[in-house]
Amino acid sequence: MGWTDRIDVADEHWHKRSDDPYWSENTLFGFTVPERNLCGFIYWYWRPNMNLVVAGPAVWDHTGEDVYNCLYYGWDQHLAIPPGSDMYDFTLSNSLSCQMVTPQQEYHITYDRNGFTFDLTWTAMAEPHYMKLTKSGEEDPGIKNWVAKEGDFSVGHYEHAGWFRGWIELEGERIEIDCGALRDRGWGPRHADVKDPLRAGWPYVFASPESGWHLYDPQTTLAFEDDPIEGTTETVTTGFYIRDGVKAQIVGGTRRAERGRDGRVLRQVIDAVDELGRELHAEGQTMNWLKWPINSDIINWWSLVRWEYDGQVVYGEDQDFMNFRHYRRYWRRLLAKDPGLLHCFPDSPDYPPYGK
Repeated sequence: MGWTDRIDVADEHWHKRSDDPYWSENTLFGFTVPERNLCGFIYWYWRPNMNLVVAGPAVWDHTGEDVYNCLYYGWDQHLAIPPGSDMYDFTLSNSLSCQMVTPQQEYHITYDRNGFTFDLTWTAMAEPHYMKLTKSGEEDPGIKNWVAKEGDFSVGHYEHAGWFRGWIELEGERIEIDCGALRDRGWGPRHADVKDPLRAGWPYVFASPESGWHLYDPQTTLAFEDDPIEGTTETVTTGFYIRDGVKAQIVGGTRRAERGRDGRVLRQVIDAVDELGRELHAEGQTMNWLKWPINSDIINWWSLVRWEYDGQVVYGEDQDFMNFRHYRRYWRRLLAKDPGLLHCFPDSPDYPPYGK
């Protein structure tokens, strides 16, 4: 069967699967509170052949960017799958709960643990955007790293523009959530050790049902050994653009990032065009970071971003990630240029500014 091309509400449930222990059914949701410089995610993926689910939330702002000092980190990597669970209908032992109200339209998610509570409802603003193919019909060179094709079993991946409403409560303080929000969905073998070195950007913003975009820009033009990371221009391989309420596939574009002393993205410029010939020019200023070690061997700088595009200023997000192999090599090069990085802490005046 291979890659799924069409939108199907059946994909909101678990799929027929191979016996690969790394077969995964995964999803993530993101949310922002720009006036608090706050960002958060809720992420879970099932590995049913291991009877394992990895799931939970994280919340951060400019006061802590590691999993041990951010505002909250509850992404639990060692949970058993409760009997009777399904992709979007479950209650886990760490209190994370989801109810699918309407497939691909509305989801209710709750959590209450260790001083952090939330009650959030996500609703769709557009139809899902499947990520398998580039406009030329080829398998996307970055997506194939995340979901491997395997025999007669369906695999797939899509992004979904939506809106989060509800509240979070952190250490007794309730914060209202009312923001554009990504829903990401994938299934198929997702191995803990990605086969090829991977580096990419995953920027997105959803201002309203009339306006938003999501892009994917993997580094595909340079071999791992030749990639300097700094000063490069990445090619946008897929994504979508919503303008005046009309969603269309991105067919080409570039992303150029300015990086700080330790490699984090400080600012970026995106130029892209969609299948309707509409041009997107976006400039982003990073406001915070979470250094998230995802999938065992990938560092993801997940950030709140102040985006300027289409004559408006809107807050969205960016995920800039690379394999540990990339970052280790890069870090040694950074240290050779600036040994002071070994003694650089977040409160140092020469540390990369928190979006100021």
